[in-house]
Amino acid sequence: WQHRLLHKRIMVRPRDRIAFHRHAQLTQSFVGSRTLAEQMAFVAAAGRMVLRRDLCAIFPGCVPVDEAGAPLAFEIDGEPRRGQALFDAFEVVVQRAFRARAAASEADLDLLFYLWIGPRSPCFGKDRMATFETYFLADPATHQETKNPYFQLIHDAAFCARMLTELGVDPVHGFLINGHVPVKLEAGETPIKRSGRAITIDGAFAAAYGDKGFSLVLDAQRIYLAQHHHFESVEAAVLRHADIVPTVSDVVTYERARTVGDTETGDQIRAEIAVLEELIRGFAAKLVPEHPGS
Repeated sequence: WQHRLLHKRIMVRPRDRIAFHRHAQLTQSFVGSRTLAEQMAFVAAAGRMVLRRDLCAIFPGCVPVDEAGAPLAFEIDGEPRRGQALFDAFEVVVQRAFRARAAASEADLDLLFYLWIGPRSPCFGKDRMATFETYFLADPATHQETKNPYFQLIHDAAFCARMLTELGVDPVHGFLINGHVPVKLEAGETPIKRSGRAITIDGAFAAAYGDKGFSLVLDAQRIYLAQHHHFESVEAAVLRHADIVPTVSDVVTYERARTVGDTETGDQIRAEIAVLEELIRGFAAKLVPEHPGS
């Protein structure tokens, strides 16, 4: 070992059958958990690699890019994928693996693991995960994780416009929203980047990031950020009714309240209406039989 250990008593006893049994039991508790399986199935069914909602492209992590801002390629199913195509390909893999369950291919299982920890994974966005070093090594230099250049480039409006276009969102009025990205307020970071078109947020409370979190709210009349402050204690909440009152700040306001018709959902509904109207015209012109097979 080249680094001093933080914990001197690491319980590793390979010859101890009881320890092995506990390890096997822990593994079984994890892979055989019905609750975990139900939660993961819900995420796979309801989740998306990229969610487009009301001029926002919402996704965890980043779009993996190089120093110049060009999307990086990663091979999936024998084809190099980058940008939106990378998100789409990973979503296919996730759905395919969950449908196959225990019969999922080793390649798909490897990609699921890579999605969590890989340098070119849109859900990770770092060169490596240093969780082991952070827990067990005292040298802070071993804890370093280098973020993808995306996180610096989102301060540039032109880069944001390119990424918004790549993800199918209005490049002028749209926003890149990246979740699970802690904001170090004490270090001078802010959720809204200098470009004005990118926002990074994390709702969790962690001492390492000042014990604060953010929520982004998309409203008919505005988009706003709610900053959540330190939770004092359960005792204070019960005895003094202390609560976490968020500090709210507007990101953008609209002159009139936006309706469903102003959103991407409105575009989808109009497209469905157009198809139905075309079908009605087909019925009227006798081009489409009202009762197929008659």
